[in-house]
Amino acid sequence: MATFFYGVMTISFELSYQHFLHKISNVSSSYWIAKHVGTPFFHILLLIAFIYMSYPILYGLESHGIDGERTLPSLTQLLNAKNGQTMKMVNILFVISVLLPLIPIFNRFLALILPLQAIAGSAMLYGWMAQFTGIEYSLFPDYEIFALIIVFSFVAERVAKSLASILGANLNTRYHTHDMEKVIYKSSLLVLQVPILLIYTLNISILT
Repeated sequence: MATFFYGVMTISFELSYQHFLHKISNVSSSYWIAKHVGTPFFHILLLIAFIYMSYPILYGLESHGIDGERTLPSLTQLLNAKNGQTMKMVNILFVISVLLPLIPIFNRFLALILPLQAIAGSAMLYGWMAQFTGIEYSLFPDYEIFALIIVFSFVAERVAKSLASILGANLNTRYHTHDMEKVIYKSSLLVLQVPILLIYTLNISILT
């Protein structure tokens, strides 16, 4: 259900935001800010919304508890435990989206940025849950898991580009639009973060 709503929100956002970008394309400064600041900011909000909606099943945990002794806190309890939890997550993920492209290796492999943002957000939420319940945990799965995440990240980008290429021109012609390639590419890329994220979250280890 969380994935379904995430997909609907992602497609709706991309459709409306591409239309907005087209309308302000003649105002260079506003267009640059909306594209390079607004786009990653709203993508972060979408990722956080999915992480919140899918808690705790995202981590392979049942809603009633971690084990027979510890009760699992609700999302509301976690967010109310400290002020500004969500804003802290937004700030950290936004810094990732701004700083990573400045690093040469990530500038060449932008497909890794969205997965890293999703992983960082899910790791933060798991950390809050662990502090609340007092469990010990490790946020670093085996190297094989990280290798799998990297492979799937590039596969996701290729799939998104292929879908955009196949469907974009056809939809532009049918509905007399001009931005469907971008809408399909970005929407697909965001939705395809779900299996990549699950590879990570389902392999977080509870130590005690």
